[in-house]
Amino acid sequence: MQRDFTRRDFLATAARYGLGAGLFMAGCVGKARIEPTPSIVPAWESRLHPANPRCVRILQFTDLHFFAGKTLHETLNKASVDTMQKLVKRTKPDLVMITGDSWPENRDNRGEEFMRYAVAQYEALGVPWAYTWGNHDQLPDAALGHQTFASARNSLYRGATTDGNYVIDIVGRHKKTAWQLLCFNTHRLGLVKPEQDWLRSISASLTPGVPRLAFFHIPLKQYDDIWNQNLAKGIKKEPAMMENEDGSSLPLLEALGVRACFCGHDHTNDYSGMSGGVELVYGRATGAGGYGGDKLPKGGKLITLDCIARKYKWETVRP
Repeated sequence: MQRDFTRRDFLATAARYGLGAGLFMAGCVGKARIEPTPSIVPAWESRLHPANPRCVRILQFTDLHFFAGKTLHETLNKASVDTMQKLVKRTKPDLVMITGDSWPENRDNRGEEFMRYAVAQYEALGVPWAYTWGNHDQLPDAALGHQTFASARNSLYRGATTDGNYVIDIVGRHKKTAWQLLCFNTHRLGLVKPEQDWLRSISASLTPGVPRLAFFHIPLKQYDDIWNQNLAKGIKKEPAMMENEDGSSLPLLEALGVRACFCGHDHTNDYSGMSGGVELVYGRATGAGGYGGDKLPKGGKLITLDCIARKYKWETVRP
């Protein structure tokens, strides 16, 4: 399943869905909009109306690492921004999902400055976007970070009151929720007890019978297991760094209808495999400032949701 996605592949995707190229382009590409959150909807939930309620395109970026190192910031930042802009222009997503590590800690007490630069680049993409925190995304004032992401232009982030954990509803036909995206803040330790407790606390509020995807930065333990058990395909050039996650999160996610998980963190891994009924997928590292570009070219992950058949597909994409 894992391979780079070219323009020819883009057109071939239409054939796999049983559509003509022109119809596919017309049906999946357009202007998505964010619905103002009604008072009856929890503060941790946002709603996205895709341009066409039958087909939703999500472009995942991860590990952008703006301002990494101490030199060449301007050159490397520009290269990362160019990659994002080219992929957005080519794939025309309804939603851009960034899964963490946008800036380097709170180095020299400049964390807020770095964060605001990153947010400005995401706003400038001109499409709805969402964010999950990475281990390097550190600030002197975490509350300010949550508020900044929540109030940014085109942002679907709703983690200001829940430490970065929130849910995005994808609105399909007849204005009904077709998919839900679970977004987690894995901090420095992975998806562990605080995030598990939050998920349990909101589980009764999730839309019944709706398929879900999960997005977070640090991989689950099962990402390592599927490779060691020859259940995965793709590219692996470094160990899976699940930090303190012990494998207990995946059964909870599966029980709540999660079909696939998408993470980042390990820049030179881009593989996937099934663990139980859940597909575990690495995002392709995006940022020129992060390590690994000499081993694995930078890019992104394009995820296409079928809101009628409730199926999904993904491809690695490169500029």
